[in-house]
Amino acid sequence: MFDTVGQVIFDQEIIARSSDFTMGIEVEMHRIDEHGRLSHQPYPVQLGDQNKNQFIKNDFVQTQSEVITPPVAHSVAAMNYLMALNNTLRQALQPDEMLWPLSMPPALPKDKTQIPIADVEPAKLAYFQKWVAQHGYVHGLPTGAHLNISIDQHVFDLVYPKVKDHFASRTAVENAIYLKVAQQFVRYRWILIYLFGASPIAEANYFEPDDPDQPHRPVRSLRNSHYGFDSHFTGNYTSVDQYVQTILAGVKAGKLLAPMEFHGSVRLKGTGDFEKMPETGVDYLELRFLDLDPTTSVGVRTEAVRFIRLMMSYFMLTPGIPTAQVADKLAEADRRCDQIALESPFEQTAYHDEAQAFLDKLQLFGDQIQWGPEYQEVMDTMQDRLDHPGKTPAAFLAEQVREGSLTDFALRVAERYQKHALRNIRPFKGFADKPTLDEGELRQNLFKGNWEPRN
Repeated sequence: MFDTVGQVIFDQEIIARSSDFTMGIEVEMHRIDEHGRLSHQPYPVQLGDQNKNQFIKNDFVQTQSEVITPPVAHSVAAMNYLMALNNTLRQALQPDEMLWPLSMPPALPKDKTQIPIADVEPAKLAYFQKWVAQHGYVHGLPTGAHLNISIDQHVFDLVYPKVKDHFASRTAVENAIYLKVAQQFVRYRWILIYLFGASPIAEANYFEPDDPDQPHRPVRSLRNSHYGFDSHFTGNYTSVDQYVQTILAGVKAGKLLAPMEFHGSVRLKGTGDFEKMPETGVDYLELRFLDLDPTTSVGVRTEAVRFIRLMMSYFMLTPGIPTAQVADKLAEADRRCDQIALESPFEQTAYHDEAQAFLDKLQLFGDQIQWGPEYQEVMDTMQDRLDHPGKTPAAFLAEQVREGSLTDFALRVAERYQKHALRNIRPFKGFADKPTLDEGELRQNLFKGNWEPRN
């Protein structure tokens, strides 16, 4: 089952360490008023200067708030940061404001130019304005959860001496492992759309009323389909160099405004200049395919994070896609993703057997590495969703639709989460005094010693 890297990890008995990835989480949610319309309030004063606050920012438009956790060594710690920062955002809202809990935006004004672009620094504002001029507003409005995951350096310390004869450098080893994992996430994103898709309909004015090209029944994930978040440019995952050069060529040809406009479901990320990433190395992966889960106030459940960690461990230790097959495999995966995203959430997927085969492989992998009961519980939940489509998040939401809308459901949920957040007897207001808090200062002030995430 294991490839060369996987066998080294297994033989060195560092399975547990290799699976404990450093993780950061980003979650976007729109601020709304009490009627479920996009808020007209400015960025919350209690959060300080939005251009200096690195943990709670505005994204594309002024209502699109993004909570960004620092990267931490344990996914549970990342979830605790997410909860604390989500509560901080909610506590900073105006009395008539709440957070929209769904990935597809609330009912939009007919005139989209009434939606203010985020008040960001001039260079980024110019980028947003150009983007709107080319693509319009609606495809930038869906929201979701992004996971930023990096592999423990200790893993590379142990793997590199065992495989260095086959690679030019340690960086080449790291790039190869990250690339293999990225390819597999792109290849199997379709199963994550089935299991976690949660955007069955669009609210008023997302589509033009006379537009014949729109779904006329609930689906699994509008956001992950070609109707959702803009993804007009196809990435190249054949190698890290091809990934970079394809995006740079897209910018040169005018297909992309900048490298950051590549909105692929999986992005290779480095800490230096983008064009130098093949030499300086991939530092982490950004996974961008999770819809918001409205059954939790933070938009993503621990079970989803754990399942993705299982997948990453499996992809890291097992053989990847042969280089000659990468382009064809990933092109087919993109077609499959759109098909599954637009299936009825109440029906068995057309790819049920393939999904079952993947879960079986993941289960066998888990049995071999002897994972804990919390991960077996996650696998049991995923198997239940595959066996019973009505238990998927998309089906749950589709059942809440009334008169073609989820607004009543979304407002009930949003109000409940807002009330819970306001019950905090000691809300965090540190950003008002110092929006430039670094990670250490945030850790010290956010939790006040009651709970501290392990690093």
